[in-house]
Amino acid sequence: MRVGPVLAGTFGGLVAGFVLWVLGVDWPVSAAVVLFGVAAGLAWAGFADGQRPVLVRPQPEPRPGTRGDVTQIAWALRGRHGEIGDAARKRLRAFARSRLARHGIDLDDAAHAAGVADLIGPDAAALLDGAARTVADVQLCLDRLEALGAHGRPPARRGEA
Repeated sequence: MRVGPVLAGTFGGLVAGFVLWVLGVDWPVSAAVVLFGVAAGLAWAGFADGQRPVLVRPQPEPRPGTRGDVTQIAWALRGRHGEIGDAARKRLRAFARSRLARHGIDLDDAAHAAGVADLIGPDAAALLDGAARTVADVQLCLDRLEALGAHGRPPARRGEA
């Protein structure tokens, strides 16, 4: 703990207490002002270093799929006028990025755009590029991405042979 803030608080409290005493305030009130200055200096010294307090319990990192995670996803999917929020789009892209990476395709690389369209279809690929607006769009993308599975090609979509 640094001594400078404690001395500054003590000095400020002494000056304020002395000025109040000279102006006619009773000595117990002046002494209380001095003690307040010392306490303020101690608090300032405690937070001036920018270190975490000793007795603070660190919060564990949330695991995917926990109750708070599901709540955040639900709120992200419930936007105004039936549109999804940016958080849902980010989560959808993160899921697609990990699922497509298993097939050797980088979602963020423009050179792999044809591969993305080949695996999940051009309509779902367009939705991943930011056109997803509704929960039905998200469901379509998730259905196509889950159909990829961990390995192998996706099953044929309806209307395709």
